[in-house]
Amino acid sequence: MKALTGILVAMLAMAWPTSAAVALDITFDDVTSVGNPLVTAIEAHGYRFTGAFRSIDTPGDTFVSNGSAVYLGQEAGAPGITLTRSDAGAFALYELDAAGLYASPPAGLPNAQRVALLGLRIGGGLLHASYTLSDLPGFGHFLVPSTWYDLQAVTFTGLLSGATPAALALDDVGVGEGPTSVVAEPGTLALVLLTALVGIAVTLMRRHRPTPFRHH
Repeated sequence: MKALTGILVAMLAMAWPTSAAVALDITFDDVTSVGNPLVTAIEAHGYRFTGAFRSIDTPGDTFVSNGSAVYLGQEAGAPGITLTRSDAGAFALYELDAAGLYASPPAGLPNAQRVALLGLRIGGGLLHASYTLSDLPGFGHFLVPSTWYDLQAVTFTGLLSGATPAALALDDVGVGEGPTSVVAEPGTLALVLLTALVGIAVTLMRRHRPTPFRHH
């Protein structure tokens, strides 16, 4: 019976998912923007982006284009773009799209060669990540390590090969609440329980089966 109980527990553990990411893709397409204005803050889907950047709605021949209605552009020499939740709660970061801002960089305004991420966790502690951007105009998609949760803030900064700020385009930021419990499908749990009960019944029947009489 103990062995069957252990098997039942193991089967339930396999059938019941332990964690899943509640993700939201912030595209900025719902942000009101006319003429690529310079802004200091943007609210989108319960998240807040602050700094000194442009909301790019008309790339034209100047800025890189990815077909998005709006994305964020950090100009060369400007500070990074900082992400927080509007209610100051904790969040997780899963992914992002980034590129050099200019389709053809003007003199003295270089495109970023990489995007650096600095994460501040709730209660203290810093996380660092860096991703190399393409030399060609166009966004790249980057996945963030699964350890980026319980975040208080994340700053995205476009940089040259060293620590010099450079022009960065940012879009499609994937965020969420981090690991969270989910419920297994009822059909899956029912199948597991039925299988376990059948196994227990068979074992009990074998144990209570009369021992055949043997002649000596």
